[in-house]
Amino acid sequence: MQLKALTLNGFKSFADKTTIEFDHGLTGIVGPNGSGKSNITEAIRWALGEQSAKSLRGERMGDVIFAGTAQRPPLNRAEVTLTFNNADGYLKDQPEEVSVTRRLFRSGESDFLINKRSVRLRDVVEMFMDSGLGRESFAFISQGRVEAIFNSKPEDRRGIFEEAAGVLKYKTQKTKAQAQLQETSDNLARVFDIVHELSGRMDPLAEQASIAQDYEQQTKEYRTLHQQLLALEVRDMGQQQEQTQNQAAATKQKITELNDLIAKLEAESDELTAEEVATEDKLNHANDDLLAKSTQLESLTGAENVSTTKTQNANTTLADLNEQVERAQAEVSEAKAQLVTLTGKRKGLDGRIKELQAKLRALGDAAETPETINAQLDQLQGQYINTLQAQADNRNELAGLEKEQQLSSSQLQATQDRLAELDAQKTDLTGRQNALNGQLTAAQEQYDALQEQYSQQNGQVAAASKELQQATATYNDHHSQYVRAEERHKTLAEMATDYAGFYGGVRTVLKAKAQLHGVIGAVAELMTVPGQYQEALDQALGGSLQSIVTTDENAAKAAIAYLKQRRAGRANFLPQSVIRPRNLPSSIVQTLNGERGFIGIAVDLVSFKPELQNIMSNLLGSLIVVDNLDNAVGVARVTGHRYRIVTLDGDIMNAGGSMSGGSRQQSKASPLARAQEVQRLAAQVTKMREQLALEEQNLDELNVVLSTAQSKLSELVQKRDQAHTALQNVQGDARLLTDQLQQLARQRANLELSMPAGTVDLADKQASLQTKAEELATKLANLQSQTDNLKAQLADVKSATDSRQQQRAQVQADLAVAKNDQQTAISQQQQWQATETRAAAEITKLTDRIAAIHKAAELTASDRAGRKELIVQLRREIKDLKQAQTTLTEAKAGMRTRLSRISAQTSTAYSERQTAMSESETQAVTLSRLKQNLGNRLDTLRDDYETTYEAALTQVPKPEPDQPQLRSRLKLLKRGIDELGPVNPHAVAEYQEVKERYDFLTKQQDDLNSAKDQLLGTMAELDDEVRTRFKEVFDATSKAFTEIFPQMFGGGHAELRLTNPDDLLTTGIEIIASPPGKKLVRLSLLSGGERALTAITLLFAILRVRPVPFSILDEVEASLDEANVDRFGAFLQHYSSSTQFIVITHRRGTMVAADVLYGVTMQESGVSRMVAVSLDEAVTEKAASTPK
Repeated sequence: MQLKALTLNGFKSFADKTTIEFDHGLTGIVGPNGSGKSNITEAIRWALGEQSAKSLRGERMGDVIFAGTAQRPPLNRAEVTLTFNNADGYLKDQPEEVSVTRRLFRSGESDFLINKRSVRLRDVVEMFMDSGLGRESFAFISQGRVEAIFNSKPEDRRGIFEEAAGVLKYKTQKTKAQAQLQETSDNLARVFDIVHELSGRMDPLAEQASIAQDYEQQTKEYRTLHQQLLALEVRDMGQQQEQTQNQAAATKQKITELNDLIAKLEAESDELTAEEVATEDKLNHANDDLLAKSTQLESLTGAENVSTTKTQNANTTLADLNEQVERAQAEVSEAKAQLVTLTGKRKGLDGRIKELQAKLRALGDAAETPETINAQLDQLQGQYINTLQAQADNRNELAGLEKEQQLSSSQLQATQDRLAELDAQKTDLTGRQNALNGQLTAAQEQYDALQEQYSQQNGQVAAASKELQQATATYNDHHSQYVRAEERHKTLAEMATDYAGFYGGVRTVLKAKAQLHGVIGAVAELMTVPGQYQEALDQALGGSLQSIVTTDENAAKAAIAYLKQRRAGRANFLPQSVIRPRNLPSSIVQTLNGERGFIGIAVDLVSFKPELQNIMSNLLGSLIVVDNLDNAVGVARVTGHRYRIVTLDGDIMNAGGSMSGGSRQQSKASPLARAQEVQRLAAQVTKMREQLALEEQNLDELNVVLSTAQSKLSELVQKRDQAHTALQNVQGDARLLTDQLQQLARQRANLELSMPAGTVDLADKQASLQTKAEELATKLANLQSQTDNLKAQLADVKSATDSRQQQRAQVQADLAVAKNDQQTAISQQQQWQATETRAAAEITKLTDRIAAIHKAAELTASDRAGRKELIVQLRREIKDLKQAQTTLTEAKAGMRTRLSRISAQTSTAYSERQTAMSESETQAVTLSRLKQNLGNRLDTLRDDYETTYEAALTQVPKPEPDQPQLRSRLKLLKRGIDELGPVNPHAVAEYQEVKERYDFLTKQQDDLNSAKDQLLGTMAELDDEVRTRFKEVFDATSKAFTEIFPQMFGGGHAELRLTNPDDLLTTGIEIIASPPGKKLVRLSLLSGGERALTAITLLFAILRVRPVPFSILDEVEASLDEANVDRFGAFLQHYSSSTQFIVITHRRGTMVAADVLYGVTMQESGVSRMVAVSLDEAVTEKAASTPK
């Protein structure tokens, strides 16, 4: 919605008709002081329904009409028209263009028009209510309004928030409801006084009317009923006389028949008794057989169960043995495969050894070849060569022996050194392994112990946690009950303090007890009544419960004067100084003590202060309390209907015989019930509070127990984890040592296999070769000359011999390796053969065990088959025995039933015979008495009522009344007539008149109470709506205010706070601000400019939360400096996209931000006109008027 145009005609200084058209965005209005700029704002407010002349700067509303000048006469009317563009439907149920016109004439008449249609001021106000354009709206903001924001109290500052929240409509409705509520309460008070006065007359008139009606009715009814009773008795006696004669004859016949029946029944009983004895014997035999066979069946069934368990265990064992056989067979298969592999390996090694041995022999044979060649030479050369060859052989052999000796010694020493090193390592590793085994055992034991402690402690934690949860749930449940009971007690206590439920006059006096000397209190609050008697005393005392006890008559007179002075209603008073007790005679009390249902005298069933004895005895000393109405009737007869009796249900028998009772509405509690409920709840709340204290203590103890258990559990978890880590470390070290020991064993075995079988003693052979070498040297010296020619040939032979020697050594080395591998394969083959033998033996052993188990299973199966057949047979026999047992039992039961029936019939026959004989005697007496009574009643009809039996009989109604009831009724009527005494014949009509008025006013009273409840409910709903809307707008505004403040101030912080967050209907709003460089303080502690800018910030925050169609700002930025004015203008320009702004200003920054500028001048003194203004002219004009 947008304010499209404003038309002024005769409004204040706008004497001529002036129309101002407004565009979207920001419109500025400028002009010198006194030119009438602010009249534009006031004209808009006035057209929207403003009723305060002072807020329009006038003394009375007529001041808004142009008053005239020296050149112009005053005008007779003022008229303002606002034209709105309502294309967006902002104003509901209105066209796209809405015009609102207000006229005021000097005569005081005024007109309001909407779209040129005459309406009421209320229609205009309601159309704009909650639209953001109301009286407290921030759509009209003047400099004074800004100052009011930061100068006003927090409670007064909530108005603009209520306008923004749109709750003024609800507050208006609540004000109307409050006025209606007050009017309803006043009407209720007046009606209550009249009803109270009429109720005081009702009881006496009702009693008199009742007496008159009772007398007339009872007298007439007594005569009619007595004649009917006499006629019925005469008729019945005649019939009874005839009937008795017939009955006497029938009785004699019945006695004869009963004698025959008794004889027959006794004979039948004897026969059945004999049959029952025989059946009992058969049943005993069947029971014995059934017990024996059941015992045998249980034994066989137990044996069958044991066999089943053994079979299941045998199956489990067979499965385990089969698995072991499969593992052993797998070992055999693996051993055979390894043996096949090793056999092939050995064959290859045997062939290799044979090949190397043949090669070695071939090389040995080849060594003799030089001798063969030398033999073919010349004898001389042969001799020389032979000698030289012998010398060479001797030297070579000697060299070979030395080399072999060196090699054997070196290898043996290295092997021995390595074996010694391995032995030392094994000893070290074995020691470490033994130590680790001890550590492993200790670590395992420690871990197992900690695991066991952890399991136990975890169970304790779970138990403690469960107990704590249960205790907490119990405490929460009891606490909820305690809160409800305490809240109920508090409410009832407050109602008791306010004397809710008491009559208006009674309540007025009780509330003024402190001012009125001698007022003790109402009867209801001065006694303590056990719960079971509350209803009885509530009904018995009725309005007397609200009687006020005073010390004396003067105190009662003063209280009555107090009520009259305030026209506060009436009350009944019981002065202690004059009230005397009324107690039952002791003889009556002694009589009552033996009566059925008698509970006690009311005064003895309640408790009160001793000084109230006379008052309570007067009210309750003659009131008898019984349990129910039936017993009350009996007690009333005993006491001769002279005292009042009340039952526990509240039914009453009054003195004289009248009764009252039935059900009653329980819509509100009586003062007595409320007082007793307050006492009961007080005791209950105290007990519940003590119980909660104990439960809180228990919860604290359980929390300590749980916390301690959890702490201990955490320590155990940590210790257990540490022990588990240590155990894993020791196990890892043990596995590592085991692997190292196994590796050492393998290395030692390999070294032992590679060692030479023994050392060769080469010393003697070396000495022999040395001697031979010397001999050959001597021989060679002799043959030296002979050998010179053969040196070349000898050198060739020597060279060939060396080559063969080297080949021989290599073959020997290969042969040694092959033999070593052969020995290793043999050892492995032996090991796998042992494994195969052991696994085969294990298979044989397991197979034998499996066969034994199968054989045992076959035997067990055979036994079970026979046992099962026997079990089936026994069950069949037991079933037959049970069936026979059932048949015999049923037969026996049938016999017993027949015997019982015969016995009962016999007893009945004996009894009937005795009765018949007694009846025969009685009937003779009855006939004599009937004859006498019949004559007496006929005489009474004739003498007392002057009628005959036949005439009286015709007056008996159909259906006929019950004669005992007639007799009871006649006794009551006779007693009632005697007790009525004097009768007022006009009481019935007078009572009817008063009752009709009383009923009418009582209905009005109920209607007024209903209207009051509806008004209270409506007000509560309105309050809830106001709270909700106010809280939503406040929260959103507070957030926006906190965000905008640093933008307006260039930093800082600010917030909005509720002075009373618990009462959103009356709470004030505190503004806390902290401009840049200052602490967070209240708005009142800031400078004037800071306060103004803070207030403006608040307005912008509200505009962000609840944008209004347009807003008129009247010099609100006057106290701001230039920088803040620029920010102010920038914000106006920013918000102008959603809100239309009309700004009356003198400040350059605001003018610069405006989209359109209007100027207001007074070219003619006292008459305002609108002129076009350029921005430059406006700025220049302002600069000229501003002091430098």
